[in-house]
Amino acid sequence: MNKTILLITFCLLSFCSKAQYEVLFCTNADSLGNCKEGGNEFVWNGEKFPLHLIVMNKNGLGTPKLKYMMFLMKNDREGVLNADLSLSVSPLGMFAVKKIFFFKPGYYKIDVLDEHDKYLATGFVTITDRKD
Repeated sequence: MNKTILLITFCLLSFCSKAQYEVLFCTNADSLGNCKEGGNEFVWNGEKFPLHLIVMNKNGLGTPKLKYMMFLMKNDREGVLNADLSLSVSPLGMFAVKKIFFFKPGYYKIDVLDEHDKYLATGFVTITDRKD
């Protein structure tokens, strides 16, 4: 009985800690991970378009490496892998900033994984065509 309670508690704590990851998209970020001009929709500038992706967890990132799987989405469920990126981070750090380039307008999903390819978080961003 005690082993069952311990296992359930461990699973709940593991799930809760994973749920505390947050993903932000920003036009710029400072050295403290503060987002400047954040949002989920940005206007295409006609060239490669940089955004800063901030991954945060107030309990620490808990991994030495973050992997970013960027998908160009057809809808909320279907997409094509557009980029596979990674970033070395401090496992004790509470945030990581990765500059990501978009090469055309579209609806994008970015999955964030740890060094063992375990899911941490997802963010969606739309890059709209500029209006001339």
